[in-house]
Amino acid sequence: MLVHHFGSRDALVHEALGQARHQMIRAVRGQLAGESGDLRELVAVLREIVATPVNRPYFRLFAEVSALARQQVGSFPGFGRASVHDWLPDLTRFLVEGGCEPSRAEAQATLALAIVRGLLLDEHGTEETARVQAAYDVVANL
Repeated sequence: MLVHHFGSRDALVHEALGQARHQMIRAVRGQLAGESGDLRELVAVLREIVATPVNRPYFRLFAEVSALARQQVGSFPGFGRASVHDWLPDLTRFLVEGGCEPSRAEAQATLALAIVRGLLLDEHGTEETARVQAAYDVVANL
């Protein structure tokens, strides 16, 4: 039945991942709506989003799929690029509206995303939440 509707297992997985990505983007947009700030504030908002219990399984899923996409070339086409570029416009807008120069905002949004993703991978791999939170605190105090 599923193959009939989606054409293949891979198409079903692709659709499910797309829906998960869109759900997370809606969460990000909801969290950022009407807000603005600098790089530190953006990292704090992103930390809040990834720490929300209902969102955590999605980020674990995205980390796993990202790893599989690198190992199994062609298995999740475009996932890596989309998982970055889905977020950048909203993160960049947050920074521009907070007073960041537009020419620097995308680079700072990229940095914020990289910080959060790196710390999220660290936390997933070690389950050392207190140490990872201390690293977020360092960013907040830069």
